[in-house]
This record gives sequence, C-alpha cells and structure tokens, in this order.
Amino acid sequence: MLANWPLIAIRIAENFLFVLIIIGSIIAVIIPIVVAAGLSHFDLRNSDNPAGAIAALVVEHWALIVYVLVIITVLLVVLIALHSFVEAGNTKVFVDAERAAGRVTEPRRDAFRTFAMDRWLLGGRSSWWSIFWIYNIVWGVAGLILLIPLMLTMLGMMAVNEPGPRVAIGCGGLALSILFLIPISVIIAIWSQKAIAVCVARAATANESLRLAWDAIRGDFGRHFAVAFIVFVVAFGGAMALSMFTMPMSFLRGSAGAPAFANIAFAPAQILVSIAQAVFSSAVGLWFLASYVGLTEER
Repeated sequence: MLANWPLIAIRIAENFLFVLIIIGSIIAVIIPIVVAAGLSHFDLRNSDNPAGAIAALVVEHWALIVYVLVIITVLLVVLIALHSFVEAGNTKVFVDAERAAGRVTEPRRDAFRTFAMDRWLLGGRSSWWSIFWIYNIVWGVAGLILLIPLMLTMLGMMAVNEPGPRVAIGCGGLALSILFLIPISVIIAIWSQKAIAVCVARAATANESLRLAWDAIRGDFGRHFAVAFIVFVVAFGGAMALSMFTMPMSFLRGSAGAPAFANIAFAPAQILVSIAQAVFSSAVGLWFLASYVGLTEER
C-alpha cells in the first residue's frame, strides 16, 4: 500500500466526488421538487389526524414520491458503480504489485511499486462490472439476513395489545438487530474484500468470485479473520486518536464564554485534522484490500 501511495489520493478524490454528487443531487433534484409540491408547508402538528394526513399526502403526491425514490435509486447505483470502478483499479495495482515482488528473491518496498494510471484504468474497465454485482449480491444477502430479527420483532409487537409490552418488544428487537448487525457486517466485509481480490486476480465473474472467496475463507478462516480484526482495531484506534485532537477545540467553541473568533482561530487545525482523517481512513481501507490480495496471491 505504501509503495503505491497515489491510490490514497485517488480514494480521497473518490470520497470528495461522492460528496459533490450527493449534494448536487439534493440541491438540483430533491429540494426543488419538494418545495414545488408544497411539502415544505406540511405540518402534522396542525392536523387532528396525523395518520390520515400522511395517507392523504401519499395519495396526493404518489407520482412525486415514486419519482424521488427512482432518483435515489439511480444515485445509489451511480455511487456503487463509481466505487466498483475505483476498487477494481486499486485491486489491479495490488495484484500486479504482488506478482512483481514475487519475482524477486527478497523483495523490498520498491519491488511493489507498480502504480500507473494506465494500469489503474485498465483494472477499472475490466473488472468494475463484476465488482458492482459482488457488492449488490453480498449486501443483498446481508439485508435478507437482517430482515429476520426485524420481522420477528414486528410479529412480536403485533401479538400483544398492551402499549408497555409492545414498546419493550420493539426496543428489545431493535437492540437485538443491532447486535446481529455487527457480526454480519464483519463477515460481509471479509467476504466482499476477498471476492474482489479473487475477481481481479483470477479474472472471474461475480458468482465465481464469491464462491471461490467463500471456499477460501472457510478453508483458512483464522488468518482472514485475524487480518480483518487487526485492520478494524487499527482503524478504530486511529480514528479515536485523531478525534482527540478535535475534542478540546469543540469544547472551547461550545463553551458559553468562548470568544467570537474561536471558530476562525481553530479552523486551520480542524482542516488539518479532517485531511489527516481522510488520509488515514483511505490508507486503512487500501491496507485491508492489499492484505487480502496478498493472501490470494501467496504461493
């Protein structure tokens, strides 16, 4: 990852582009439509029957609501496709780096330096479609699994009539769903990263990559989990360490006796910390990907 550090800049640029696309979509599409439909003047507090008012709102503006949902869906597809292209290019660079270093008896960091924009673009063009479907399949499976505790919670709430037990079942089911989400997210992250590495290294389709990745993880779960655990711990610890620099500034700015120029005085430091956080998170994500490429390409 360090030998191919320009990939960090590419991932930061990707995140910046994501923000611009999302902000542009909100400003150019959603807000004008909502304002034009008069939804900004809708107030449930002045309604005697909030449920009926919401139902009337849906019936009256159903076409507009469907249109907004379509726009959001298209936006998500564009963001996933863009991220798939970036990940395909990054993985191509790491795969070629592992193979270049494998030809050296005792490789040093320079032996892994294979980044070139042509190579990155080639990887993006050749594998983005398969990676796009890898993301959709694995997170679709995760969504279906997470529906199980949510559906059980809904059935439990419908089975009782008293408000107290119903609230207790709802809160308990939500807490259970959150606890259920943590291991599922870890497994999905491991599976998707391994599948991406297999997809680019073996030029495999999405279904084949997922199958080969799952078989490899089952056959060597200890090392794959250990890599993910170490990366997650480093990511969490690094994020906490960087946030410690902004906590004193936030306390000073939020205090009642803070001077008026506090925001301006701390702005440069906060900008530097934000840049450091972006660089750190991008580097950790690439480190995670490079580690799984290393496991896939080891001889």
